[in-house]
Amino acid sequence: MSLRAKTAIAAAAALFIALQAIPVDRSNPPVDAARTIFASEAMPAKVEMVLRRSCQDCHSDLTRWPWYSYVAPVSWIVAHDVNAARRQMNFSQWAGYSEKKREERLNGICEQVVNGDMPEGKYALIHRRARVGEDERAAICQWVEHLQQ
Repeated sequence: MSLRAKTAIAAAAALFIALQAIPVDRSNPPVDAARTIFASEAMPAKVEMVLRRSCQDCHSDLTRWPWYSYVAPVSWIVAHDVNAARRQMNFSQWAGYSEKKREERLNGICEQVVNGDMPEGKYALIHRRARVGEDERAAICQWVEHLQQ
């Protein structure tokens, strides 16, 4: 291997190591269980199981941060996606939403899973258990419709 190639590899390794020093917020704020969607909305066990399995990691303050969320630059993407998802809809803050916002978010849950937009493709690719089956999609939408009657 040439000196030039060795220098390039060393520089790339040094950059990779330096990137690890950039802080990433992977915090999980405290959760009041009484304010969560699971305490605020009656739901069938099947729906709760799907929401916990497929949605909770990004859409709550109970995120399980996998090992790769500690390795830059992937850590930046994961933290960004979780923070964006929490801003859009946070199961842990559900009781603080207005009735209109809860209704909009419930409709969004049904629409997103039916369209295959959620869970997000890159998440479902890595977390195969998070994929939502056809019967689970139907159960979620039936639940949403029942709540809005």
